[in-house]
Amino acid sequence: MMDTSETNKMIKHISDTFSDILAERGLLESEIFPTNEYISVSCYHTYDHLYDVMKEVWSKISPEELAKQSKALLSEVHALSITYLWLYYSLGRMGIVFEKCESDPTKESEEKRNQWQWMLDQWYKLGTNYFNTGAPTVAASSGKNLAFGEDTLSWLKDHLQPVDAEQVKKIRRNLGQIELYAFMDECEARAKLIDHGPYPISNDEILVATEFTRLHDGQGDLWLPWSDTEAKLPSDKLGVAMTIKGATATFNDIGTMNIEPGDFSGLVTSVAAYTERGNKITPLGLDELPAYAEAAEASLSELYMKFAEWDKKKLMLAGAVAYWRGFVRYTDRVGITDKFDWSISQSVIDEYVPYFMDNDADPAFIRFGRFDDEMEEDPTLFLLPE
Repeated sequence: MMDTSETNKMIKHISDTFSDILAERGLLESEIFPTNEYISVSCYHTYDHLYDVMKEVWSKISPEELAKQSKALLSEVHALSITYLWLYYSLGRMGIVFEKCESDPTKESEEKRNQWQWMLDQWYKLGTNYFNTGAPTVAASSGKNLAFGEDTLSWLKDHLQPVDAEQVKKIRRNLGQIELYAFMDECEARAKLIDHGPYPISNDEILVATEFTRLHDGQGDLWLPWSDTEAKLPSDKLGVAMTIKGATATFNDIGTMNIEPGDFSGLVTSVAAYTERGNKITPLGLDELPAYAEAAEASLSELYMKFAEWDKKKLMLAGAVAYWRGFVRYTDRVGITDKFDWSISQSVIDEYVPYFMDNDADPAFIRFGRFDDEMEEDPTLFLLPE
């Protein structure tokens, strides 16, 4: 396991990574959900319970083996879900150390420090074996989210279809509609969506892919209590890969892709769509994408009507549950999901929900707005005492 000094280098790195993401997009806002409030509640719950979950996961499979298995199309272990492993816990820890330990990490219990160090060690092994760069994060990979092997890339290339600008605009509109639905079902969070790339095709051509998972198709177990809409998508997974000529693409650790120029429809040369059926990746015709978009639009309307009737407390707990259930993406892989309670604990509800009913930000969030020289000595996510 990493020693404390090495662990603190990783804490400094993930603090910088998170600060850069915040600088890029700011704190999350929603017209429906109390987003900052539910994130805080979920992170405190994660601080209390994630070690027990991941201890069981890593007793069933090594990080190295899970990384190897996940370097595949439509995997739910990817850059964003790998980020879950450090982000949610460390934000909860930040709040606990800030509020209950008076910003003094030496006052955190030795047991919790040891658990955090162990979890960071497992995360590091997962990340460095998942990303083709050998780095633990997208940020440390120069803004590249690369995990696919040559066989996977060859499969995508074999299924690419030439397109013109008008076709691309329609495809992008379809994807935009699916994305809106995917966000709403996760309480306006990004959990169902990941962008991959850029994979070089030639000197001036790149391949990028956008993938959706846990879409509601009416098959299997219900993902979230409110996911059961009358409208159903054609499948629960969808991927779309594009080759783009004369553009650049950068990525971050929450799986967001930024392409320059922004209006790149005329630069897309080919597209491949795919899903998973019977544990096998299956190509889709591009003419099948509108059916996904139409069902997504109908599902979005149903979800909006549901959520519009809920009060702040119900919305807050829904968002917290959606965040916490993100770790089901790990327990499902080793068949232990039913061993755990995926609701928010009553102790966390009793301690934190009353505060966030009246306040829209955690007091510890003040650590996000400090000057760079302050964060250099005292990273946002609190170092371990050496």
